[in-house]
Amino acid sequence: MLQQAETHEEILNKLRKIVGNEWVSDFPEELLLYSYDMTEHPPSNPDFIVMPKSVEEIIEVVKLANEYKIPIVPFVTGNNIGGLTIPLKGGIVLDLKRMDRILHLNEDDMYIIIEPGVTFGHLKKFLKDTNFRYNYPNAPPFASVMANALLSGLNNLSLRYGCMSEVINGIEVVLPTGELVKIGTCMCWDKHWWGRGPQPDLLGLFINWQGMTGIVTKMALQVWPKKPFRDWKFILSNDLAKTYEIVRKLARSDIMNDILLMSVETIKMVLGIPYGQAVHLEGEPHWATTLDFSANTKKEYEAKWEFIKDTFKELKEVDPKAVLSSVQGAAKMYGQKFAEFTNLPFTIGSMLEYGGCTWVGTYMTTNIDTIVKGVKIAFDIIEKHGFEKCLYTRMMKGGHYFAFRFLLRFSKEEEEEVERMRKLNKELFENLYELGAFPYKTPAWAAEEIIKRCDPNWVNLMHKIKKTLDPNGIFNPGRWGVE
Repeated sequence: MLQQAETHEEILNKLRKIVGNEWVSDFPEELLLYSYDMTEHPPSNPDFIVMPKSVEEIIEVVKLANEYKIPIVPFVTGNNIGGLTIPLKGGIVLDLKRMDRILHLNEDDMYIIIEPGVTFGHLKKFLKDTNFRYNYPNAPPFASVMANALLSGLNNLSLRYGCMSEVINGIEVVLPTGELVKIGTCMCWDKHWWGRGPQPDLLGLFINWQGMTGIVTKMALQVWPKKPFRDWKFILSNDLAKTYEIVRKLARSDIMNDILLMSVETIKMVLGIPYGQAVHLEGEPHWATTLDFSANTKKEYEAKWEFIKDTFKELKEVDPKAVLSSVQGAAKMYGQKFAEFTNLPFTIGSMLEYGGCTWVGTYMTTNIDTIVKGVKIAFDIIEKHGFEKCLYTRMMKGGHYFAFRFLLRFSKEEEEEVERMRKLNKELFENLYELGAFPYKTPAWAAEEIIKRCDPNWVNLMHKIKKTLDPNGIFNPGRWGVE
């Protein structure tokens, strides 16, 4: 935090000259809005909010930050559920939402070039009248597409393509020292962003670093052709081990776009059941699974549907009360809101009713015994702390790994409840980490725990990379235990 009023005013005036008076603020009311997010993470005020419109303005702000040795934290909407844009050391929050252009759709090589402020809502509208599709999260339409990719988020085609960092073709990035660098084939030709190889792949210096090593200003992301036949099916079941076995078999069949396995409590939360009331009732099924698949021809569609039905019979033999229906049929049972699972992105009902939303989200093994054990351990912990058992999972990249997370609502108005949520999340982390689960969008407190447990040479390498790229330690300091 800046201490001297003279220095503060000096920096404020220089920031105004760079981006214009109306795009800089140090008003306490506006600083407060950037000091917290929807999670349980403690707030921390920035000193300035800056909203650049161009790469040139970002470079000048970065040079100024180096001159005064003040931190910079990149920000778009702040709804990352990891506290990642809370400015732990104060300084400048660089709000990038004004940079919201979709710059190019390359139909030959199937990629799109965007700026950081482009949201999933923007992208869906843009692609609506094209022959291409991107993939969308169970998240609000105002979430940043670029931030989702840089943080290895998961979307509704992640079963096919993996986490979103795996579909990045290239980036343009401002380094902590102010240089502008292009990574991928765009490093040679500004009009060619078709890949990140076969040259040395430097994208890893910026993926999952949470803004510690650079501010990405442009990104090329893969898109895919729309298929004329697409459908969603829905399974209700009780036997977790067998349900998960069927999910894994379908994932490995290479015929699905997406498979979501959820607790019935999650369905209730999505439907807007009030906070604290999304609980399992006696006689209800425990698990709900949505199946998303598509085809180029009717014959291909019918073959896939037959395989799904045949695979479901294996579940039915063990779990006789299991039900397979269309999503539309399920919507008749649960309400039309349920059908929004097929119309992403969307805002999950009642998630923010009491102001608090968090998760321990992990990527982990697909081993059946490990998953079933993890669910039991996690549900026992969640029940002990008095929260809803809202499990939400996805198979990733053809079943090579598994997304395993818990959507947790809480009241931010009650400090006792906030503290209880912190304890719950730490307990979930400690137990799931022992099963091989690694938290994605890793919050600072979890990163500190990982550093205590992991290869010390990996930690040393992290420090070396950070020091080399950011000699003054100004880019989002405090993340991953690195100042």
